[in-house]
Amino acid sequence: MRRIDELKKEIIHEILNSEEYREYRRLQSEINRTPDLKRQVDEFRMRNFELQNSENVPDMFAAMENLNKEYADMRNQDIVNRYLMTEITFCRFMRDIYKDIAEAIDIDLDFLG
Repeated sequence: MRRIDELKKEIIHEILNSEEYREYRRLQSEINRTPDLKRQVDEFRMRNFELQNSENVPDMFAAMENLNKEYADMRNQDIVNRYLMTEITFCRFMRDIYKDIAEAIDIDLDFLG
């Protein structure tokens, strides 16, 4: 396990120094400098998350379209779009790492459905 701990530290170091993570943090810092904008972005992110993880949305496309219309003024700001796109890119990057590890290790997860 000692070697695994060393590799884990290396992976963390590489992630923290990756261009994707550094850009995400830079844009996050820029958003954080404007409290009202940060609040709006966080509200949008929360509502988007809730929608995407809800099983009770009859028309997901329409719901997402309505959410984007509601936050159109905020979404029209370049910094907001760059931040949200960078966040998505970084989250997918991390998801792929988790997925690759989980698929390579033989653990019975069939009970999850």
